[in-house]
Amino acid sequence: MNIQEIKKLSLYNRTLLQKLNEWLDSDETLIITGSRQVGKTSLLFLLIQELLKKKVSDRHIYYFDLEDFDILDLCNQGTKNFVHHMKTLGEDFKSRVYVFFDEIQYLENPSNFLKLLHDHYKKIKTVCSGSSTLDIRRKFKDSLVGRKIVFELYPLTFKEFLLFKKKNDLLNFLAQYSIKNIVKEQQPDAPSSIVLTELEILLNEYIRFGGYPAVAKIDGDDKKRVLLNEIYQTYVRRDINQLFSIEKVSAFNRLVGLLGFQIGQLVNLQELSINISSARQTLQNYLFILENTFILKLLYPFYTNKRKELVKMPKVYFLDSGLRNQIVKNTTALNQRPDAGALIENFAFQQIVANLRIDEDLKFWRTQSRNEVDFVIESNELIPIEIKYKPFQKPQIPTGIRFFIQNYNCKNAFVVTKNYFGKTQKNGCDIYFLPVMLFGG
Repeated sequence: MNIQEIKKLSLYNRTLLQKLNEWLDSDETLIITGSRQVGKTSLLFLLIQELLKKKVSDRHIYYFDLEDFDILDLCNQGTKNFVHHMKTLGEDFKSRVYVFFDEIQYLENPSNFLKLLHDHYKKIKTVCSGSSTLDIRRKFKDSLVGRKIVFELYPLTFKEFLLFKKKNDLLNFLAQYSIKNIVKEQQPDAPSSIVLTELEILLNEYIRFGGYPAVAKIDGDDKKRVLLNEIYQTYVRRDINQLFSIEKVSAFNRLVGLLGFQIGQLVNLQELSINISSARQTLQNYLFILENTFILKLLYPFYTNKRKELVKMPKVYFLDSGLRNQIVKNTTALNQRPDAGALIENFAFQQIVANLRIDEDLKFWRTQSRNEVDFVIESNELIPIEIKYKPFQKPQIPTGIRFFIQNYNCKNAFVVTKNYFGKTQKNGCDIYFLPVMLFGG
């Protein structure tokens, strides 16, 4: 696709675009990672459109798809041949040149290729995409240390989903209820029941079918299921298996299925190892692969006192609830399924992770006496978040939150409810109650 064709594309914005835009004028190589079908190519196109808005000439912007064997062969011949090719296209390198590589992991030695471009061709700014952090990590050696910045693109957040649904009014409304906005002491007013009802309908669709852009844009439950099944079959069951030469394919696929039924639960490696008839080391390798191909994430415990606070075992969450629902073959409505609470917890996890700053980390908290908090955002302050997907008539502080703020100096805490909006205080900590449809992380 040429630059003029990209210029004419009508694309939906992604939250990550702003962060990437801030680095377009830097010298570092930018690398966008994420699963297949998550929107990496569209994000590259959005960045190209941003450059054109800044009046960068289209003569100095290039897009190369490395799934094109001719382009891949050219790049594998080395930087000299590649730069010579650009000169034949008319590039004189007198001005800054922006080069976009899609699916960079297909290169035989992407690390050396990008290093040489960075070090010897100062006018070239490179932006790349790649589908697997593990494959990129394997091919990207230490030679790119200090020369690259890696960004992770996840499936659509709920806010992005609303944008894709052309619900700009709801998107603007929802922005005021973000954790970061509330923590800044900008507490919004209580929402109307009409708005909550509309958001609840959209949230139900989002949790059932997830945030893969192609799935979000298409209408019809059956069509959404077909697309989700295609992503599952081609990416999880085929591409990942082939990419990492998984020997015990049936054990790997069985593990994915078992984890689909365990969202929000502790991962017992010994039990899983027995259930998939594989050694513990094999199981750990499979989990590592699933994390680094953006299927799921393991959440680890927060603790300061190792003797009192249990749990070395992590909890598991999927990065897309629609893919998870396809794995367990259940896309029915939330009010008709026993795992609704677990899906709401998984939803909250997705929103928090997608909005974490680089100086923040996410954990969970659980003690030997079984006091627990679902999520703890850890940075310069601790923010506990508990999921209570049930109706509230008045503020009721969950036991885990109560114990946590007794033990730690918290200024803010959140309880995610089914439909209750309110605020109370305990031990100097402001505790906010947010209906789940307002929880954007």
